[in-house]
Amino acid sequence: MTKLRIGILGASDIAFRRFLPALQKNSFFEYTCVAIANFEERNVTKFGDVQYFVSEKSIEKAENFKDTFNGTIYNSYEELLSSDNIDAVYIPLPPALHYHWAKKALENGKHVLLEKPSTTNLEDTKNLLKIAKQKKLAIHENYAFCYHGQVQKIREIIASGEIGEVRQIRTAFGFPYRGSSDFRYDQSLGGGALLDCGGYPVKLSTMLLGNESQITTASLNMARGHNVDLFGSATLQNHEGITSHISFGMDNFYKCELEIWGSNGYLLAPRIFTAPANLKVTLFLNNGQEKVLEVPEDDQFLGSLNHFSNCITDEATRLNTYSEIEIQSQHVHDIFIKSQNGVFNR
Repeated sequence: MTKLRIGILGASDIAFRRFLPALQKNSFFEYTCVAIANFEERNVTKFGDVQYFVSEKSIEKAENFKDTFNGTIYNSYEELLSSDNIDAVYIPLPPALHYHWAKKALENGKHVLLEKPSTTNLEDTKNLLKIAKQKKLAIHENYAFCYHGQVQKIREIIASGEIGEVRQIRTAFGFPYRGSSDFRYDQSLGGGALLDCGGYPVKLSTMLLGNESQITTASLNMARGHNVDLFGSATLQNHEGITSHISFGMDNFYKCELEIWGSNGYLLAPRIFTAPANLKVTLFLNNGQEKVLEVPEDDQFLGSLNHFSNCITDEATRLNTYSEIEIQSQHVHDIFIKSQNGVFNR
């Protein structure tokens, strides 16, 4: 089988550490190139010295990509996207840049794997999906945790009735302050806790409650110095009245967990979102008898790549994925809207 050629926009750390090692284990795609932004494309401060520094740093990182994973280097995003040498593109840029470059990729006939969130607003997400549908191209939002074996194991435990009927879900994802230079604290780059760590518990809650679930309450806490939300919470509810309480933050002690409380027991997954490929994940189940369950090592980035390839080859998977991306964007939009009456500044 001829492999599909995939390129990367931006020599990002996550592309180097997680994406490309997973790609090497995937039989569908072949890595061909990475692009660094030219002067006009670079979305940074206008001061010349900083501009030059960022450019030099990008070149250095791209050279490291080439030395480690081979492939070629393009000195422009536009040049890569218009090239006949790639069939698909991975976009790990800051969120505010997703819509612009994903749109150009789709218009150039490329399948798109986007780092989360798909875009920074519902309208842009819908526009991308409209273009993808018209051109019959795949677009996939890289919430890689969905494809880790522990998620399937959790579904099996729920279905088995080991914890009885699900009464409530609680899930949280947050990490300590990363410093003001991180793009997450820059509103113009699509920063903010909800768009970053908040999307994870929203996505997981939707998977467990069902696509018809709705946002019922939401609260965001803003930082005056950065003009972005630093932490927040929300509640999702499905048609059966089952709720999921989510918490998220990027000014918090580290937490990355899921708890499902049932009529006869509970299940705890303490590393639900960020399990590295070489980690055996541990789940804790208590239904009157405490059980420790081990889930084998699993590369969730590889799982996400496999799903992306299925989006390309299978129309039903592609259409379902469009729907899931829109639902996710709708939920995030609803949290923004519902939190407007309860935004707290710190």
